Amino acid sequence: MRSLIATFCLVSGFAILGSVYERGEAHLRFDSPSVISTTQAIYPPRSIASGTVILEVGVDGSGKIGDVRVVHDIPSLTEPARESVHQWKFEPARLNGEPVKSKVTVAFTFVSPNLAPSVQYH
Repeated sequence: MRSLIATFCLVSGFAILGSVYERGEAHLRFDSPSVISTTQAIYPPRSIASGTVILEVGVDGSGKIGDVRVVHDIPSLTEPARESVHQWKFEPARLNGEPVKSKVTVAFTFVSPNLAPSVQYH
């Protein structure tokens, strides 16, 4: 059985907040982007690797995926993770109610089917 666990962590917006704060606007409300839908990554049939691929995903003001930067690469697993995250849908981050660009860190943990315990029936 092939297994994959995808997790994500919301990051960023701090550069935006810092520049606004320097202008003296002390009452800020930042709402992180939220995931609307995800697509599970497919474990490549010829791979024997396992581990966690970490991606930094740019989300624009309309919630669309922009640039995807690889933070931690596993050669045979990174591309399926990238393909999956490009299909995700987000509600954009908001600063004082206005949509803003942000970044989201997404981790895909792959477990090799060869490492899964096998069950034999007699």
